[in-house]
Amino acid sequence: MSPPHPLEILVGEAVSRHELISARDHVLAAVSGGPDSTAMLHVLASIRGELGNPRLTVLHFNHQIRGNASIEEQERVRSAAGELGLPFRAGTRDVPQYAREHRMSLEMAARVCRHRFFEESRKDLGGTKIALGHNADDQAEEVLLRLIRGSGPSGLGGMPPKDAHGIIRPLLDAPRGQVLDYLHHRQISYIEDPSNLQPFCQRNVLRLEVFPVLHRSFHSRVVETLCRHAELVRREEAYWKERVLECRPTVFGEETPSRVHLNVEALRGLHPVLRTRVLRWAVEKLRGNTLGLYSRHWDAMSRWVDESSEGKSMHLPGKLRLTRSREFLVLGTREAPIAPENEDARITLSGPGTYPFSGFEISLSRHGPEEARQGEKSSHRACLDASAVCGSLSVRFRRKGDRFRPVGLGGSRKLQDFFTDRKIPRAERDRIPLLCDEEKICWVMGYRLDDRVKVTASTREVFVVEFRSAEVPTREGTAGRPGKAEGPGSPDGGSPRDPSGHRGRLRPSCGP
Repeated sequence: MSPPHPLEILVGEAVSRHELISARDHVLAAVSGGPDSTAMLHVLASIRGELGNPRLTVLHFNHQIRGNASIEEQERVRSAAGELGLPFRAGTRDVPQYAREHRMSLEMAARVCRHRFFEESRKDLGGTKIALGHNADDQAEEVLLRLIRGSGPSGLGGMPPKDAHGIIRPLLDAPRGQVLDYLHHRQISYIEDPSNLQPFCQRNVLRLEVFPVLHRSFHSRVVETLCRHAELVRREEAYWKERVLECRPTVFGEETPSRVHLNVEALRGLHPVLRTRVLRWAVEKLRGNTLGLYSRHWDAMSRWVDESSEGKSMHLPGKLRLTRSREFLVLGTREAPIAPENEDARITLSGPGTYPFSGFEISLSRHGPEEARQGEKSSHRACLDASAVCGSLSVRFRRKGDRFRPVGLGGSRKLQDFFTDRKIPRAERDRIPLLCDEEKICWVMGYRLDDRVKVTASTREVFVVEFRSAEVPTREGTAGRPGKAEGPGSPDGGSPRDPSGHRGRLRPSCGP
């Protein structure tokens, strides 16, 4: 048996230090066939015994962007999984068509489809972790890109080794040279993307032109230095997150999927730095990110805390609006109302899985009561007594005459009256999805559950329903967020548009 390669030792130490994988985990390794994800797969397979033999499954997503080349890449990854004796699962979607239908960029469409496949695979296979193949050079490039683009302090933390969504990056401490040496030493083949050698986008310019100059003119460990900087920033960000959560009981008022109320007096008592962190947290809660918001926006929002700006309204990037009342700053979305012809839009949740519905992604799963209680409490998540649901579940928008029995309010209420009492703007009411069974509204999603389906002491099975906007990118895989893609149709992350504005072809090597 050959001695362990330094990369295997390094990854083993990183897994232990960051607690990335336990023996009970089922790790879904996202493999494009490029060098990074290929090396990650082989290293994880090699050190499984040391990790307690967690389950390992190979995922590959075919974006149908590169024709026969995409099919060949899929089969090569399938073959690699077979040689390692690992289960293989492939997903595919006509991403160009999806982009046209949903009027989004090819890059964003690829990311939405890819990550939907990841999440569906996680639910279907019982996966607990999704492993991506980012390395230390990717991290250094990401930190420098964010600095050049004017990212705030939190953005300079780069990509985390793991996040709250189960994404892990086992190679994040490994420089690219060590990854390539491992593949050469173990005689492992991989797919090379020729576009990685062309400086057609900002990331490739950094990789091919800027970093060689930094190595020559400063020192050879510049990648290590930038990665260490990112780690220090992440430590400080963890502290600031704790401070924001400490403020939450006094600062945050009503929170819904479309609005967050912030107490002006409580905000006024915070240090300006902490105040900005609270505002950032509120924006991320609504949008999932803070893209497009810069220091001038945060400064303007903060000034409204100290000034008397009652009744004023401020439009912000990302379809956000800030309004000021006497007691609250109200941060909300500026979604356009649904057209009347969409009134009959409806989708049936035929079983556990994830379903797209009019700009939302809705997931349904079954759990025991104890398991359901362990889930994160959120206005975007509801638990229903499965035995109280009549027939199949579906999602639709409101209709004239809708009624339901809100938990805690007693008796039946008109949905219109419920919205009026909650002071929900008329333009938002047609955008609120309703979870229904075959005889009633079960959940006004994001607001109130129906009393007839609430979980009780006698509940034996629970339906857990969660939803989010499918059009708001999560924090993974967009400019200013982690998500490098190493090869054509890569599952390893996203890719921004070519600086020239080109949208006609996905250029994965330019992620995130």
